[in-house]
Amino acid sequence: MKKIIPNNEALRIIEESVKAGNSVHLSVKGNSMSPRLLDGKDKVFLHPFNSENLKPGDVILFRYKDAFLLHRIVEIRKDGRPDANIITRGDALKQREVIGYSDVVALADLPKIGMIKLTGRRCRILLNRIIKHIKRRLNLNQITLSNETNT
Repeated sequence: MKKIIPNNEALRIIEESVKAGNSVHLSVKGNSMSPRLLDGKDKVFLHPFNSENLKPGDVILFRYKDAFLLHRIVEIRKDGRPDANIITRGDALKQREVIGYSDVVALADLPKIGMIKLTGRRCRILLNRIIKHIKRRLNLNQITLSNETNT
């Protein structure tokens, strides 16, 4: 039987595990990082990080207002302070969060987007329709061009 625990409790356990030097897989919950990461469909690989190696474009798990968020680093402002401001934002959001290095829990590796296998009857039917449509469009364009050149 599966035991379901609240997100914040699970993420605290993940935080302790990452601090101990372990890496963890986490299923994505929420749509703030869509379309890159989809709710319930994608998993990220969380691992320990070196704060000096964080850069804009990295996706991090961090604490923010009594919650844990997984967002992309947009900017790092050092301003001569040891705990620089990190500005993050979800890919699907306009709102930004300002955090410090001490709030960062883990660096996330995102799943690779690779080739999509197009198999199955439905897929073949759809591809055939697309190909027929393209062929028809090409033939119409050729006829139009040849008529224009004859006049």
